[in-house]
Amino acid sequence: MQPFEASAVQSDNNSTSPAAAQARLFIGLWPDDAQRWEARSHQQLWRWPPQARPTPASKLHLTLHFIGEVPQSAVEGVVQAMPASFSAAELTFSHPALWRGGIAVLEPEAVPASLQSLHAQLGLRLRQLGISLEARPWRPHLTLARQAQGAKPPTNSPPLHWRFSQMALVQSDAGFYKVLRTAEAV
Repeated sequence: MQPFEASAVQSDNNSTSPAAAQARLFIGLWPDDAQRWEARSHQQLWRWPPQARPTPASKLHLTLHFIGEVPQSAVEGVVQAMPASFSAAELTFSHPALWRGGIAVLEPEAVPASLQSLHAQLGLRLRQLGISLEARPWRPHLTLARQAQGAKPPTNSPPLHWRFSQMALVQSDAGFYKVLRTAEAV
């Protein structure tokens, strides 16, 4: 199973710019193709203002940890810190919300203890590498759109019941995602 469609992945770039010395990383759980298109269908039920930027279906995911910019020399350590497997996570997304800054999201009804534990374990591994993590409490969600101030969520839309079976360490570069390592659910 691939976490991304080919159009969402950028090939290696041998850039010599100063930005190339840094890598922008995050760890996320990835829905399968059917789940991504289910979320896309939900996304289409919203009334979006003209400036809204809906998230492409190929990029829908649940972020476990946004790592941010790290020196390129530290990337291999983060790759090695990723577990080879994890316990599958199940979530029911049923709460549409518009967050400050115009971020339209779909939040889960509840977060199971196994997913909270996975988040904590990954955080511990990252901190052991000297990576500073966000101080804000983790709020699992699917980002449906950005710049969506004034968007209207659907009323009475069916919830999305998802079982995540793949986790990925991803490098984000100029809107493209490059998968550095994946882990499969057991």
